[in-house]
Amino acid sequence: MAYQAIARRWRPHKFEDLVGQGHVVQTLKNAIATQRVSHAYLFSGARGVGKTSVARIFAKALRCPNAQNAVPCNTCPECVAISERRSVDVAEIDGASHNGVEAVRSIRDNVAYSASTGFYKIYIIDEAHMLSLSAFNALLKTLEEPPAHVIFVMATTESQKIPVTILSRCQRFEFRRLSQTQIVDRLKQILEAEGVKVSEAGMRTLASHADGSLRDALSLLDQVLSHDNEGGELTEARLVAALGISPTSSVTDFWASIAAQDVAKLLALLNSAYAAGIDLKHFAERCMEELRLLYLLALSKENKIPVTAETLDIASSHFHDLEKVAAATNRVALERMAQILNHAIGQLGWASQPRFVLEMAAVRMAQLEPLAQLEQALGGAKAPVVVKSAPAAKQAPVTKPQPAPVAAGSQTKPASPAPQTAPSQAPAVSAPTPAKAPVVSAAPAKTAVPPPTVETDDFDSEEPPPITERHFTSNEPPPGPPPVEGAVARPAPPPPVAGNTGGPNWQAFIDSVMKKRPLLGALLCHGEFRLEPGKKVALTFPLGSFYERQAQDKKNRVDIEDQLKLFFGQDVVLLLDGRDAASVRSREKTMQDEINGIKKEAMGHPSVLQMKEELGAEVVDVNVEI
Repeated sequence: MAYQAIARRWRPHKFEDLVGQGHVVQTLKNAIATQRVSHAYLFSGARGVGKTSVARIFAKALRCPNAQNAVPCNTCPECVAISERRSVDVAEIDGASHNGVEAVRSIRDNVAYSASTGFYKIYIIDEAHMLSLSAFNALLKTLEEPPAHVIFVMATTESQKIPVTILSRCQRFEFRRLSQTQIVDRLKQILEAEGVKVSEAGMRTLASHADGSLRDALSLLDQVLSHDNEGGELTEARLVAALGISPTSSVTDFWASIAAQDVAKLLALLNSAYAAGIDLKHFAERCMEELRLLYLLALSKENKIPVTAETLDIASSHFHDLEKVAAATNRVALERMAQILNHAIGQLGWASQPRFVLEMAAVRMAQLEPLAQLEQALGGAKAPVVVKSAPAAKQAPVTKPQPAPVAAGSQTKPASPAPQTAPSQAPAVSAPTPAKAPVVSAAPAKTAVPPPTVETDDFDSEEPPPITERHFTSNEPPPGPPPVEGAVARPAPPPPVAGNTGGPNWQAFIDSVMKKRPLLGALLCHGEFRLEPGKKVALTFPLGSFYERQAQDKKNRVDIEDQLKLFFGQDVVLLLDGRDAASVRSREKTMQDEINGIKKEAMGHPSVLQMKEELGAEVVDVNVEI
């Protein structure tokens, strides 16, 4: 008799033989017992978890004349015919090879005929996601309202490819991946019946490489038994030699060498794996799986969450080895290692020298400077690098109170010394300060002095106003931070409104236009208003800009003037003034040049260069806040 693979010999023939799918088994058995069998089912899940086996067992339970409590006898001609796939009334259709409309048309033609024996006629469509869209559409009506004796069972590994019109007509069951413990327990039963001895570590190795699939584990076992005929107990070393895979111990040693920063041992381990013919990409993926376990251990230690070997679904000895490695590192370092290794795995598939790619990544992970030292080198910065412009004049250490300069005509008192505080942030990348935003003012010019200062009539803030796309005038002073301690407090002026001596409230005007005409209001946000004698409003845009051209459009100009009259009165006249456009454009160019200089200086700062080298990262952009 021809040899039959272990996976086929040990295929489940009754619901009790299934592993890890209790929720599916219980539902189907109850449906049969209470006669609530649906007309269509969809089984979805990973490969090798029992979808097709459950479909066959379900068909046996429905058609077996000797079935008791949804348990088929597996000895009657009907059960044997279904097991051997030769039953006339249970048709197994391969969706990959019968994916056209013609195959579905033959099903539609045959469902009208009753079963030759028994009551139910069952169609099992395997790999149902391979059916074409036209085939699915042709099946819709039959699937929704089949004859009473017809049952459809579809199995797929990619349920997301099934149209929602099909999903809505089926009862859907999600099959779960098996844990390593479940696979090992099933392997023990099979090996005991086969008379083969395999060590616990060997079975764990098979289960870890099966990726939750019992069929994969049995196929690997079959390969090992074909390779090894020495007899005796199969150890992990013999399994690894037969399958050409990486043992669990080598992956753990890989991370132990990285944690110990032992580069020599690390390179020797990679060289041994390469010489043994192990697929380096597969080895790197196994290392990533191990890194996940280390990360969970580090996270549980940091948050004081109890974790056991059963929680991680690994052997106890493996768990203790991982605990030792996790104790030598920390969560943040593991996150950085994961980024490096993930990048290397992406390159291994197409790199001309995959061995060098993995070696380089391993050395980088082993020589990563601890994050605490890196933060110290960067001055304690924990957030992404943000370069801010420094004040125009840096404040010198103050040893005694000094009076601040007073503008002519103003009455002030000497300012108290600013409180001395220890610096808490890293030394920022300093750069020349951009000029203040253009302001039209009737007050005399002032000379910049070091803070603390006592404010004069123009501004309430010692900081330059933020650069926005709309420039403020002296009629609308920008808000400032809280007053300096010790300075003479002046009552805040009332908010200017139309008709007040403080001047027109341009912001209120723009807000009013934004509510009525959003596009027109957005255009006005880019202009600068100025009140001229004779109730004339001068509106200035950057010379040659898109906004200037839009404002000069006849319709837009009329609309702006209409809005001004509605808000300020009928006697307001609009002037599109371009005399200051050249100066505005010049100031903007100067500002942009200064910002570019700040970015260039920041990119070349030693702390930034060190961070790029240590993290293997690239600075995408520098955010300059002014």
